[in-house]
Amino acid sequence: MKRRYIRYIVTAVFVLMIVLLLWGGYRIVAVAEEEIFVSPEGTNTIIVRYDLVCRPTIYKKGLLLRKKIFDYPGNGFTETVHFGVEWLAENRIRFTYDDTDDEYDEEYVITIP
Repeated sequence: MKRRYIRYIVTAVFVLMIVLLLWGGYRIVAVAEEEIFVSPEGTNTIIVRYDLVCRPTIYKKGLLLRKKIFDYPGNGFTETVHFGVEWLAENRIRFTYDDTDDEYDEEYVITIP
């Protein structure tokens, strides 16, 4: 009987290790860069993740999980770009991309739920 429980525990630990290994590998391949911004009063924290073609995705940081609040609607970029984050209110940001030629400037106002 004891051996059976030990076998279950070893199997569960092995499966957990495999899942964590795969999750870490996914983050290495899928996320090129990550920036963290805290609101002026400190009540909201957002995470801006850039994939390999610099498309940003914004997440709201929770206690355990992250909730996706914005996904870039356009195609990726051929060079490394960064979007600017400006806090308009405690739950509102302005997310901007300023092109050097002022040809492809973009601005999004995002409300954090």
